[in-house]
Amino acid sequence: MKMKLPASSKPMICLAAIFLAAIFGFAFPTVAMADALPSEPAFCAARPGQTTPPCVVAPGSAMIEIGLATWEHSKTDSARNNDLSLSAIALRYGIAPRLELQVGWAGLAFSSHLDYVTPDRSRATNPGDLTVGALYGLLGQDGPVAVQAFVTLPTGKGAATDGEWSGGVRLPVAIPLANDWQLGLTPEFDLAANSSGHGRHSAFGGAAGISRPISGQISAGVDISVIEDRDPEGSSTSSMTSASIAWQTSPNSQLDFGVGLGLTSSSPRAQIYVGFSKRL
Repeated sequence: MKMKLPASSKPMICLAAIFLAAIFGFAFPTVAMADALPSEPAFCAARPGQTTPPCVVAPGSAMIEIGLATWEHSKTDSARNNDLSLSAIALRYGIAPRLELQVGWAGLAFSSHLDYVTPDRSRATNPGDLTVGALYGLLGQDGPVAVQAFVTLPTGKGAATDGEWSGGVRLPVAIPLANDWQLGLTPEFDLAANSSGHGRHSAFGGAAGISRPISGQISAGVDISVIEDRDPEGSSTSSMTSASIAWQTSPNSQLDFGVGLGLTSSSPRAQIYVGFSKRL
């Protein structure tokens, strides 16, 4: 089913389309360079998947990661929701051999809600929140263990913002296994914004996944995440499992695609996303 967006959102959609077109033009000319830089260090993108890799961007280098589009579908006995996020962007910059700074924007959020009881329909378009953070390699630039701290600022509007600052800490771990498999673990503890829009509460859990290269430029992985959210207005457990594939089109760029399924009533039923990453 196609989501019909209100006319007031058209200028924002046009801006997002222009932005994405510029990004594609910036990324794809490097495809022909696949063998031009054999001495480049390993490509270290945080996309795709639900785990966080423990590798750190080299000092003086930067990585830009774009969520071109992420679609989520949720459904209960009384309502149905479709959410589309465009142009979510993260910029990572290495400032020391084991330390990188991170800035991310959640992008433009288009939401559609249908209430089965009323039945009322509503649609909205809102900018998302801004997140700043840092990743530090505890044992080295390439892992296998790092610590990540982040704070999300309520710069967005409407349903695309929590209305309060929130933050958290993650401990990314990468464990090599036999036959080129790798196990990724990302335990997490958050101070999440209350659903009331005032104050914060604890949320904790993490993600685990396995991945493996399936050719010289293509890799795939599967993972699962579980987060226990202790909101004062009602605790909930969200859990998703997902599968993703990444194609490294050159030593400095990567495309990715993934699908996810919700495992609890508090999770989206389905998720589809596509994105890319580029080392600058």
